[in-house]
Amino acid sequence: MSSNLKRLNEIVSAIRKYHLIKHNNPVSMREALEELGPTFIKIGQIMSSRPDLVPEEYCLELKKLRSQVKPMTYGEIIDILNREYDNKTFEIFKSIEEVPIGSASIAQTHKAILIDDTSVVIKIERPNVGLLMEQDIKVLKKAIKILNIDRLFSNIININDFLDEMYSTALEEMDFLVEARHMKEFANYNSDIKYLKSVKVYDEYSTKYALVMEYIGGCNINDIESLKKNGYDITEISEKLADNYIKQAIDDGYFHADPHSDNIKIENGKIVYLDYGMMGKISLRYRNLLERCLISISNNDYNDVASILKTIDTNSNSNYVDQMHLKNDIKIVLDKNVTSELSDINVKDFAADMFSMLNRHKITLPRDITMLIRGIVVIAGLLEEINPKISLMVVLKNHIDVSKSINKETITKYLLKSAKSGADLMLIPNEALTILRGINSGDLRFNVEMTDSNGQINRMEKLFHLAIITTIDVALLISISLMCRGDNNHPILFNFYILGAILCTGYLIIKLISAKFKRK
Repeated sequence: MSSNLKRLNEIVSAIRKYHLIKHNNPVSMREALEELGPTFIKIGQIMSSRPDLVPEEYCLELKKLRSQVKPMTYGEIIDILNREYDNKTFEIFKSIEEVPIGSASIAQTHKAILIDDTSVVIKIERPNVGLLMEQDIKVLKKAIKILNIDRLFSNIININDFLDEMYSTALEEMDFLVEARHMKEFANYNSDIKYLKSVKVYDEYSTKYALVMEYIGGCNINDIESLKKNGYDITEISEKLADNYIKQAIDDGYFHADPHSDNIKIENGKIVYLDYGMMGKISLRYRNLLERCLISISNNDYNDVASILKTIDTNSNSNYVDQMHLKNDIKIVLDKNVTSELSDINVKDFAADMFSMLNRHKITLPRDITMLIRGIVVIAGLLEEINPKISLMVVLKNHIDVSKSINKETITKYLLKSAKSGADLMLIPNEALTILRGINSGDLRFNVEMTDSNGQINRMEKLFHLAIITTIDVALLISISLMCRGDNNHPILFNFYILGAILCTGYLIIKLISAKFKRK
């Protein structure tokens, strides 16, 4: 407990020293975060990649925390490597440069030469960084609770969730064997992309705390002057970068979650991603929902957007979301761009509006979806920097349109396969299930203008009951049809569906005939 109090005092002292409360400015913010160490440097790095939440001047200054953190000494580096290689460091490396290529919150990198004269980069983790970060997170959460800081930002970001996400991401980044696996998996997904180069990892020399990988030269993707000097077409680079990132997100479901300019280089005519510590993975189900959500956004279909957001909400209190209020807020966000061309929509502003709206309704997206949205915001900002004429929204829509035309047969096969799956035992299509769930949860609502007549209310109740029975009847008939087309492994269930369909259909026919005679 005393160590936590000591750390809290250090944080408070830094806040006072750099006048962060009354006379805050970008430089003082960056210096304070740097002085407070790895946890705060990491927070600053994430903030620098969030132009949707952080002012531009702060983003520019905090970018310096990505690779300009006070480095470990050369002696410390050699000590760590000797520990990892059983004092055989210089039996593996012919030389290691003393000046680091970059120094960040969790690790720093040095160029080196292997014994066989191969140029490599060694990534070395800072000592005890995990323990310090864990302590800092606990102290910060207590301070936030005591000072009620989370209330000040409740409509912008959930600070506790942000800290949890940052820490879980940092834990992955701290294990370089995980990063080595990320590098190989990314290479497999993009092996057929000729304009993209994957970085080679040297497994035989890599450990949990030291990662050895291929040295990449070339120049940063936002170094426009150098790129033009070397004959590169900036428009071609930006188009390929945009298309590949959408491919990662929509097609692969495996994407680089930190695609800022320092992590992307151009070497020998190819795009090269660096630093695979932060990678995201999205299931096929979530990719399909995201694709549908994007289509609904482009069609200004706020009802469907609300339905999808509730479906992917991970908040246990999601059943208490006010659907009408949510739909109205989504409509306000979408209406901002309803008269704009797709190419004119600002991804950063749109994402900021959506995140703010989600926070107001206490809707929590899965971690990887949040990472993807942030990655898209970062890549959109990078594209705007190198080629303002390109629109990520247009690239995204074109990619989805192509995918839709290619996958029509695949979707049909998938529906038939789902009908035979044990997981889909009830064999009721998603659309029918959505309606039934809406009825069950009370989310299916009708906007009706009527008088206070009891008779009219009774007629509406009867109509509503008929609608429920009709929906169930349709679902049963479709389920029977699908079971007939597939392998019917559920004869009892099949007979039950037939009986249910006969009863529902008979009831509806009787009601129809009865209503006809009453009118006469």
